[in-house]
Amino acid sequence: MAPVVSRIVSFIAGSPKHCDKQAMMKQFSRTVLFVLGLLLAVVPAFAEGEGTAVGVNPDASARLGSTDRVLQVGADVSVGEVIVTGAVGQVQIIFDDETRLVVGPRSALLIENYLLASNNRAQKLTINALGGSFRFITGKSPKPAYTINTPTASIAVRGTEFDLVVERSNTKVMLFDGALRVCNDANDCQELTSRCEVGLASNQRTLLYRRNDPSREPLSAEFRYARFQGALLQPFRVRNPGTCVESRTDANPGSSSPATQTTTTGTQTNGGSTTPTATTTPVVRPGGKN
Repeated sequence: MAPVVSRIVSFIAGSPKHCDKQAMMKQFSRTVLFVLGLLLAVVPAFAEGEGTAVGVNPDASARLGSTDRVLQVGADVSVGEVIVTGAVGQVQIIFDDETRLVVGPRSALLIENYLLASNNRAQKLTINALGGSFRFITGKSPKPAYTINTPTASIAVRGTEFDLVVERSNTKVMLFDGALRVCNDANDCQELTSRCEVGLASNQRTLLYRRNDPSREPLSAEFRYARFQGALLQPFRVRNPGTCVESRTDANPGSSSPATQTTTTGTQTNGGSTTPTATTTPVVRPGGKN
């Protein structure tokens, strides 16, 4: 860009004091347009509408700064907007690179960054899931382009279908296809590589729950779309998610109440005597902290 700047400076400095004013303005205008053309050619552009809301349940809006707009089917969603849903709201979004995203009820999500190349493949797609329930299905962009952030976790995806539950104290993710790497702010990480595995990330630790781990069962019931995906359009559904979710009676035979998870070992006092209590702990793969 330096030669272009030099050209402008030379033009202004070398112009005769008494030259025709109209000719100067025409030449200057042509030079400015030339500079703008170069800038557009070399700087990647952000699309005005990076994604499209193809499925919307009422009580959903897009917030940009202090301005809210009600989302409807066919509405564009763009970088910098926060998608917010109420108690019955739901938004199904398809991005230009065919990435699919569901924002469930009582949820909020920020489209933080979306840089699209000319071949409809994203160079970078960064989503900040602020809270609630979500489904994410990657499109045709390179897998390193995707980053999902939450208040307690950062998720790197590799050709992936997964559900996400984001709360203030932790983030839970259930894998359906592909692989995930889930890390907290302390860079304590877990790799999810098998179908139905669940990862949990909090500020204190990250945990991995394998498919046959009893501790995974009560957690699996928290994934809304693993239990009920009938409300989703076909492109947003995954294969047999119900097999990753145990019923309450299966998790705790003979009882209608859900099974509970205990991750610490304690003691129980009975009549002055103290006996250890049995506990169940999640599986943590070796090398979980990186």
